[in-house]
Amino acid sequence: MTSIPGGLGLGGRELWSAVADEYDLDPTQKVQLLEACRAKDRLDKLDGLLRGDVSSWARLTHRLQTEDYELKIDAALTQANATANLMKQLLAALRLPDPKTGKRPQYRGARGAQAPSAPGGKKAGTVTSLRDRLRQSG
Repeated sequence: MTSIPGGLGLGGRELWSAVADEYDLDPTQKVQLLEACRAKDRLDKLDGLLRGDVSSWARLTHRLQTEDYELKIDAALTQANATANLMKQLLAALRLPDPKTGKRPQYRGARGAQAPSAPGGKKAGTVTSLRDRLRQSG
């Protein structure tokens, strides 16, 4: 059993326990799980805000010059969606085995600029036409 890192809220602690108690994680997976747990805590706060629990991340302030009150909430729903996507990606990156089959999800390395592919053993960045490839194979 891995001890729960400090600073996590209820949701983050529950997520940590659910995963860390079930699987033997390597150091990289522990970092990914910790970030997923932090994202879970942010989602819980954003959910409270969106449900009307203003004290989660917002305050009502009194403007002395006008005697008005002001409540400003910036993009809570957008942040909640982005954070949910981040948490999903972090949990998928753990590549935890399926509890029923024991199989791990397929590994997919970096794509795009992070890891350019070189089909056919050519130097990265080399482009061949279909005609050139047909000549080589024939």
